[in-house]
Amino acid sequence: MPMRGELPPVAARSYARTTSPISAAERRVSRIVAVLSDRELHAVIAFSTIGILLTLNVVLRFPDFGAQVAALATFP
Repeated sequence: MPMRGELPPVAARSYARTTSPISAAERRVSRIVAVLSDRELHAVIAFSTIGILLTLNVVLRFPDFGAQVAALATFP
């Protein structure tokens, strides 16, 4: 164990692969699972879904809102 920030000797470094290497497909699946289980992603998805639902609600409740805004924009 290095005491003052010294690097371990080259012989002590271990770069050996494990006995059962992970295939590329397993690596992809594990990355997908890691991304989908992220709590921050869940929060972003929930916030976006709420925004889309509110927007659709306003659009369906006030279908002539765009025409009213355009009429107000042309008023001198």
